[in-house]
Amino acid sequence: MVVRLSMFNKIRFFLAVLCFGTAFLISSYTIAESDVYEERMTAINYAEWESQRLQYLPKIVVVDLWAMWCVSCIERFPEMVNLHHKYKDQNVEFVSMNLDDREDKKSLELANQFLKKMNANFDHYHMDENLLHAFEKIDLIGIPAVLIYDQKGNEQFRLTGDNPNKQFTEIDIEEAIIHLLNRT
Repeated sequence: MVVRLSMFNKIRFFLAVLCFGTAFLISSYTIAESDVYEERMTAINYAEWESQRLQYLPKIVVVDLWAMWCVSCIERFPEMVNLHHKYKDQNVEFVSMNLDDREDKKSLELANQFLKKMNANFDHYHMDENLLHAFEKIDLIGIPAVLIYDQKGNEQFRLTGDNPNKQFTEIDIEEAIIHLLNRT
C-alpha cells in the first residue's frame, strides 16, 4: 500500500521532524550558567502581530523569522544585529519573530538568553500560536525567512530558503532595504 501525502501534510511532517529535533539542537547551544534569565520577547498571536506591525509605520520594517532549532537562523542572526545598527537612524525598524514551540519553555528561555547575548537591541516577539498554525498564517514553509515591509506597511520582499538552489543572503536583505529607501 502506497500512502501519498498532500503538500500540506508534507509540510506538517517536515515541521514535526524539526520540532522533535529541537532538543538536540538546543543542547548544542550552551549559555554560561551565570547568565540570568531575562524576558526579551513579547508573546503575540498572529492577529495581534498584524496590528502591532502597523505601529511601526511609516518606517521600513525588516522582520527576521527564526527559532532556536534553526541552526542557520542562529548563525546569521549577528548580521541582522549589524544591519540594525547600520540602518537604525534611516527610518528602518528591525524586528525579530521567534517561532519556537510556545509549549517548550526551555527553548523560549534559551531564545531570550540568546537575544541578550547577541545584544540585539530591537523589538522581539514570540508567535504565541500552535507552530503549524503560525507557519500557515505567515505562509511559510520553513525558516530562516526575512519579510520586508515598505513605509506603507505592504510586504515588498519575502526572502526565504525555500529554493535550495537560491538561498538569500544578508546582501539580499541590504539590497531590499536600499531599494525601499531610494523609493522615498
